[in-house]
Amino acid sequence: MNDIERVGNVLLQAEQDRAAVGPVSDLVPGGLSLDLAHAICEQRIARRLEAGERIAGFKVGFTNIPVREKMGLPDSTYGYLLDSMVLPSGNALPMNEFVAPKIETEICFRLGKDLAGRDLTIEDVLDATDAVCASFEICDARIRDWKCPYPDFFADNGFSARIVLSGRWAPVREVDLLGETVILRKDGEQIAEGRGEMALGHPANAVAWLARKLSERGRSLTAGMVVMTGTLTPIIPIEKGASYVASFSTLGSVEKAFV
Repeated sequence: MNDIERVGNVLLQAEQDRAAVGPVSDLVPGGLSLDLAHAICEQRIARRLEAGERIAGFKVGFTNIPVREKMGLPDSTYGYLLDSMVLPSGNALPMNEFVAPKIETEICFRLGKDLAGRDLTIEDVLDATDAVCASFEICDARIRDWKCPYPDFFADNGFSARIVLSGRWAPVREVDLLGETVILRKDGEQIAEGRGEMALGHPANAVAWLARKLSERGRSLTAGMVVMTGTLTPIIPIEKGASYVASFSTLGSVEKAFV
């Protein structure tokens, strides 16, 4: 068994058992390279596609620079989103589906055109975007306490787990993406707030960053995909029994309870 299969199996088992493991870089002499980390993730995704799931889009992580610096990471990250990961706003979600989930408030983009290349601008992204909506990302690391070298984030699919979409899509040109504000409440009490500019200076910039990184792997974004552009508020651990509501200034609200 090669390193790709061996590390991938460890992460798969951790996800199935809902039990975190130590850094997977420790399983490979000299640690994981970025290429090996990507290969591990891509093989796991390929297996899920073979089993009938489909790619719904991507998430971009650590676009909030203060959060990224606090984690000591050199750059942002990304992960694949499968159709099984996409949830509607409302209703309750069982905590036993996760290891140690955390919640992020984000502006989700939906592409109307294919998007690829290494020299994309914010305008290019806006031209390719059909609409945006209020959303949550529910992150869940299979690696204990999120403490690991940078490549491990990619091996573990960017700590992707679920996304929650409001379902209320607004034409992208009608939204002030930099000035869009969000207030996150837990059980009615405000616990965080943020603005669109917290996502790499502009949420569309996060999409451009993603497209550039995917092009390095021979991949691209296609029409119909959704892209989660990164948290506008601190990454907050989810508490069992709590309900979370993110109220955006023009995009409306998104909510989810955890039981």
